[in-house]
Amino acid sequence: MTDKSRVSVNFFAPSTKNMKAEVSIAATILIIWALLSFGLPLLIWIAGLGDPEGLGRSFITEARFLGFPLHYWLIAQGCTIGYVLLCKLYCILWDKKVTKF
Repeated sequence: MTDKSRVSVNFFAPSTKNMKAEVSIAATILIIWALLSFGLPLLIWIAGLGDPEGLGRSFITEARFLGFPLHYWLIAQGCTIGYVLLCKLYCILWDKKVTKF
């Protein structure tokens, strides 16, 4: 017994223009999220590899922003602000790509 009215949804092989637009938006947001979440801590870690004492000191850990160490602010506040901006970007992309169909 098969039901021909069922829709098959596959994230890796979207079948309609609308699904392709939705998948491209999701992929874009996921890539930016991964760069923000994993790239920023990796950058801070790589910057601290040159410390001869092995403590991870670098220009990022020594610099200050609003009274806080820059590396702390980037992770604690920067990633949170980045998440909110990603939500806004998602809404903008959705309005431009998906709602026009």
